[in-house]
Amino acid sequence: MGTLKELAFSDISELFHRGVSVFRPDDLVSKVLGVLESSGRYEAVVSSGSSVGLITVRDALAVDQPSQTKVDRVWRATGGISPEAMVVDVADSLVKKGVRALPVVAGGEVVGIFSQVDLIEALEEVQELDGVPVKELMSAPVLSTEGDRGIANARRLMLERNISHLPVVEGGSLVGVVTAESIVHSFITSASRTTTGHRVGERASRFSGRVSGIMDSTPCTLDAGASALDAVLSLKEMGKGACIITGESGNILGISTPKELIRPLLKFRAEEELPVYIIGLSDEDFFERAVAEEKVRRVVSKSLRFRPDITEVSMRIKRSQSRGNRTRYELTARAISATGQINAEASGWGLLEVVDEVSDSLG
Repeated sequence: MGTLKELAFSDISELFHRGVSVFRPDDLVSKVLGVLESSGRYEAVVSSGSSVGLITVRDALAVDQPSQTKVDRVWRATGGISPEAMVVDVADSLVKKGVRALPVVAGGEVVGIFSQVDLIEALEEVQELDGVPVKELMSAPVLSTEGDRGIANARRLMLERNISHLPVVEGGSLVGVVTAESIVHSFITSASRTTTGHRVGERASRFSGRVSGIMDSTPCTLDAGASALDAVLSLKEMGKGACIITGESGNILGISTPKELIRPLLKFRAEEELPVYIIGLSDEDFFERAVAEEKVRRVVSKSLRFRPDITEVSMRIKRSQSRGNRTRYELTARAISATGQINAEASGWGLLEVVDEVSDSLG
């Protein structure tokens, strides 16, 4: 693809991965893990009647007994996409649904899978990314751990924070990265091959050891002056799932994964006004409603660069008491995203001042 725009408006027919294994909800997780480990993929397709979806390495991270757990307990129905779907529409769906891949369906049958990694491979040919600083596409701050911390602790952090990469630091400098894949395939996948004398699901023994023992000691790293194209090429060349952006002293500035690096494609999607709902004001409060809505919309619009999966924002206003000509207001704001919701609260005697406070908190 010559330009970012040409890639955005092309279809995925030549980009998606064909010949994938398709699992059923009653298959065992251990069966899926065996295929994921041998293929080097992060996700697998699940089909159940008219529904299709995914089971990922990250899903398997929460499984203690893979040889006794069915896919039905951990897979997620995502729906499918057509082989003729435009890249920009699929990129938008990946972000809004909070997933790394989607099944490709034609004629009611699964014919492949399209992932962020497939998009990264296509972005290798887009030279204009050389003019985009990678620091504009990184997520920060970054949660990290230390090499002498337990593997069980790293697993817990990944499950709690919904992440798959955890940088490892010593003295504030990056020394490696521990991934969901390394934990799953070192402990959970191996649990399905338990030998005589061991018990499947024996959590303490399977997650014993230190992070330094399974971390990747040669992670993908770039300095803040690198370009987005540098990150794309480095991920492909090294076969990594994330690139850590570091400062001069080796300190971590941010992290760029395929999720962040596909963001430039999203500028070509059709603009839709984000729904903002103000609840609790009467028809006579037209001015206050308009001002409150504009304040919230302005804050959220700025945040969409970092959280493009936000789909709706609401603010509930409650009059709690009056004192003379003054009224006390209690405000609760909520931003809905594919991975959950973000809440903010504020209260006070001036409505617009409280709107400012809750908007700042939400931002």
